[in-house]
Amino acid sequence: FAILEIDPRYAKDGAIVVHHDPSLERTTTGKGLVADLSVAELKQLKLKDRGGTATEFQIPTLDEVLEWARGKTILVLDQKDVPVAARVKKVEEHKAESYAMLIVYSFQDAQTCYSLNPNIMMEVMVPSLEKVAEFDKTGIPWRNVIAFVGHTPPSEKALYEAIHERGASCMVGTSRNLDRQVLGGRVMAIKQLESDYRGLLERGADIFETDIPVEFGTLLFPNAPASSE
Repeated sequence: FAILEIDPRYAKDGAIVVHHDPSLERTTTGKGLVADLSVAELKQLKLKDRGGTATEFQIPTLDEVLEWARGKTILVLDQKDVPVAARVKKVEEHKAESYAMLIVYSFQDAQTCYSLNPNIMMEVMVPSLEKVAEFDKTGIPWRNVIAFVGHTPPSEKALYEAIHERGASCMVGTSRNLDRQVLGGRVMAIKQLESDYRGLLERGADIFETDIPVEFGTLLFPNAPASSE
């Protein structure tokens, strides 16, 4: 399974592009804010790789990414400065309900998304049993969500079990903890953290939010190695 989280942002002319940072310096050859340039101006820039070297690639529009992903992967559209209704509209324009889902940051936004289009999946923060009970009251079917339990994954197995009992999958975040030990060179090799990653699987994690998917996938699923392409 392959899932890509992407970050939609408004350009100056109202078009939606995909770019993580609000500013351009870190990942492109440009300067300033994404919101201060039109799509045509943003397309003059080149994206940088992790080492800061300019590549041949440009900042894509959300339209381009939604079309590219069809038949290739599942997209998770974060919010950034693009509200729920605008993201729902884009998914509908591309008939992408089967492979594009939304991150929502409140149960109210989840209800908005569900009311606009009940066929769109959502990633919803459900970090405790109390939040499980609260989500039960929203009227949204659990089959419509993946429950993100946190960037500091809870140790309480009952939480994972409660979510599974309702028919949903649990997502845990490792990008802000275990992954950073690998990327920051605090461990010599990801193999040293295998027991930590596998511990999350044993706890009940179904999906991992990670910044090192190739290394991670190869570590936990060596018989089905991930591709960097």
